[in-house]
Amino acid sequence: MSPEISVRLFEYDRRFGQYGSDFTYYDYNQPLNFPLHLKHSFKVVVADPPYLSEECLQKVSETLSFLSQPEESYMLLLTGDVQRERAAKLLNLRPCGFRPEHSSKLGNEFRLFTNYDPKDRLGGWEPLNSDS
Repeated sequence: MSPEISVRLFEYDRRFGQYGSDFTYYDYNQPLNFPLHLKHSFKVVVADPPYLSEECLQKVSETLSFLSQPEESYMLLLTGDVQRERAAKLLNLRPCGFRPEHSSKLGNEFRLFTNYDPKDRLGGWEPLNSDS
């Protein structure tokens, strides 16, 4: 990665504090508990919510909307396929052909959702009428 690109990790596990200013403590139960200077300051945001509940995705959506630039931002959401309709409703995200897998073989089908068409990357968007 280019040294000109800054990255910040928002994470509940404080062990990541070893990364100094590149780490910000994040509890999804407090979705907007950030310094105001972070509002709309990220062009790319990637999220992997800890739970598959509607409440969790709603709060993570608030965080993503707070952090992402209102114009021309790129959102990537890694979560279970059961969140497909909620991801579309809350963040206007669509599933991609790329299907991440867990080494522990979780019981839920894991998916990648984006707010932009990645075209040939990440398998592109699935067709809107897809049942998979």
